Amino acid sequence: MPSYVIVGASQGLGYEWLRQLSSDPANTVIGLVRTPSNVLPKLAADSISNVHVIKADMADNKSLIAAAAETVKITGGALDYLIVNGVNQNVQENFLSPTEFVGKEDLLTSAMIDSVNVNLLGVIFTINAFVPLVRKSSIKKITVISTGLADRDMAEQSIISFSVTYSSIKAALNIVVAKYAAELKPEGIVVLALSPGLVDTGKHDDQMPPETAAKLGIMMKDFKTHYPGWNGKPIMPEESVRMQKRVIEDVGIERTGGFLSHHGNKSWL
Repeated sequence: MPSYVIVGASQGLGYEWLRQLSSDPANTVIGLVRTPSNVLPKLAADSISNVHVIKADMADNKSLIAAAAETVKITGGALDYLIVNGVNQNVQENFLSPTEFVGKEDLLTSAMIDSVNVNLLGVIFTINAFVPLVRKSSIKKITVISTGLADRDMAEQSIISFSVTYSSIKAALNIVVAKYAAELKPEGIVVLALSPGLVDTGKHDDQMPPETAAKLGIMMKDFKTHYPGWNGKPIMPEESVRMQKRVIEDVGIERTGGFLSHHGNKSWL
């Protein structure tokens, strides 16, 4: 009867994790969300009744400690799988290249601070709150969702000059994952940075500004150059979570600290 905590479970990939895991009644599934009232009606509409929803914010350490305490009451004290999916992304600055921040320094500064607070510090706060529970498990797996855009080799070969904040903070996060792995490996705890692939989460629609659409076109062209066999389409959340789950289950202590794709390697699409 494995137990799972999905951090950042209100929509997109996080909600898909809840949906798939809850399909097995043997699983204990817990979703951490900032606003439970936004998630509970969705679960009810999908006839999902075996998911525990706990209020927590990755930027609020006290809320995460409280959420871990609530999790203990549900699981009995141990946690098999911690999956940190929550993310902060500023759509105003995400498609700007470095020199386009001239005159927009306040935007860059606020985006960087918000990203650090959630995507870096928030992950550290989350792991530290839940690692006492993971220590009591026989499975002992912590997964942090990253992105292929944080791959230094890919960035060097790419023509994608935007996604400055998101890519750089996620790259820093991958180092944090490696540091946790170095500390926790003697305890048998696997810590993994995992890219979900290019996923259609419904965040971009037909009403996007022309300049944003143009930047997305550049990204797609670059991906096609590096992955000529790619069909040019994002995968759906169902497929991404299914593939992520397989990688998480298969990875062993010998690969702790790794940065892998949903394929279990360095192929990001």
